[in-house]
Amino acid sequence: MSSFTEFSAPLNVQYDAEASKALGKDHWRVTKEFRYYIQNKDRGEWVYVPAGYLTDGASVPRLFWSLIPPWGAYGQAAVVHDIVCEYLSITVDGKPHSITREACDEILFEAMTVLKVSPFKRHAISAAVELFRRLSRVVHPTSKPKKRAMEANWDN
Repeated sequence: MSSFTEFSAPLNVQYDAEASKALGKDHWRVTKEFRYYIQNKDRGEWVYVPAGYLTDGASVPRLFWSLIPPWGAYGQAAVVHDIVCEYLSITVDGKPHSITREACDEILFEAMTVLKVSPFKRHAISAAVELFRRLSRVVHPTSKPKKRAMEANWDN
């Protein structure tokens, strides 16, 4: 991983009570767009997270919140992981490029490393998402029309 791997801006989110009620679980809204540059900023690969995007943070079962709560030093990496898992796509040289769910999880690990998440938490989170990936066998982007509409209609 290059020292040029970085986020273009800090994470800014606010709790969205309306979206949380409509979607049936807590969601936070990204209020300032950012990019996560994969491996090397000059490589031309990134994940774009737009203002208005809705995230649930790290999807950790409540039983484990004392060890790994939904938000922590890994929060921005969790948001990046959420959006790449939903779309199974990154940007390469300005164009959408499909990726696998396994690649999404690799991006999460790299982003947590950039954020200097402790090795214990980084590996625990990675093991959990790998287990989920293997059990769920997700191979297609997830379509959540209600969530997409709430994101598209957001007026900051």
